[in-house]
Amino acid sequence: MKVMNKKQKIFQSIMWAAAILVVAIVEEKQFTILMLVILATASLMFLRNEKE
Repeated sequence: MKVMNKKQKIFQSIMWAAAILVVAIVEEKQFTILMLVILATASLMFLRNEKE
């Protein structure tokens, strides 16, 4: 398994921090779920692009 480089770690940390903030701030459940899906997708796409 490849170890994440500094750029990947920073991006992943920002994505998870954004997800935590969205859940904490937003009261509307549907919007929260949508944002979590978007952030998770962006995070996974970034990891996939870095592997290629």
